[in-house]
Amino acid sequence: MSGDGLLVRALVACYPAGWRRRYGEEYAQLLCDLGIHRHPLLIVDSLSGAVRAHGGVLVSRGSPMTVVVWAVGLFTVGGLGFAKLAEDVSGEARGMYTLMVLAAATTMLALMVAAAPTALALIRGGHRDVWKFVAVPFMGAAAWYGILRLAQVIAAGHEVRSAPNVAGFVLIAFAAIGVVTATAWAATEVLRRVPAVQPARLGPVARMVVAAGMVVATIAALVWGLQVRSHDAAGFRGDHGILATPFVVNWIVVVAVLAAAAALAALTIRRPAALA
Repeated sequence: MSGDGLLVRALVACYPAGWRRRYGEEYAQLLCDLGIHRHPLLIVDSLSGAVRAHGGVLVSRGSPMTVVVWAVGLFTVGGLGFAKLAEDVSGEARGMYTLMVLAAATTMLALMVAAAPTALALIRGGHRDVWKFVAVPFMGAAAWYGILRLAQVIAAGHEVRSAPNVAGFVLIAFAAIGVVTATAWAATEVLRRVPAVQPARLGPVARMVVAAGMVVATIAALVWGLQVRSHDAAGFRGDHGILATPFVVNWIVVVAVLAAAAALAALTIRRPAALA
């Protein structure tokens, strides 16, 4: 492989194991031949393909609700990245920022509505062994707060690109992703272990709203970045991203993650309602 071999391996690793065994070697060579590191849009396209590949596996093996839960988990990661990126761009594109927040809130509310029958079934009893999964997000949040405090101690008084500050940020970021992943896993376990019959139209409509909210949020994040560019072209091209990294690269990655989550959620819209 060429000098971008590490990036190629990382992109190929994003695909399901079965897909990698069948197409991985040829796809890796193709990415190398295209010089993937010089084409950010191709990176986005490759990540989008990975999401579609995983989405096909999830939709074929699990219920629509479990797929939606994982889509929301991915969306949450992208939303956290957007929030961090927007911290350094205050006073610009406020309208799109507000729209992004409202769309994200609508997505979460729709997910809660879709999960309501399972929550009611759990509360009614008979599933004592499932409550340990309910505790996962609370335990994760507590652990994340402790890691946050530790990271603040590590990074205190150091410059943005200093090793302690970078280490503190990486610690927080990986902990946050871990909590989101653990929460999504716990939610899918609850859905799987607590069968609940949903009203005929509740599931499909809620999943549609979840996907629509993600699409609106993705468009808002995209337009937000374009508005930032029009207000401050130099800053858009400069190192105003997370940890003083290129802003435009951060923005592309965030939009790509949000779009991938929306695509994954959209895969469930036409799926028939099923027990989780």
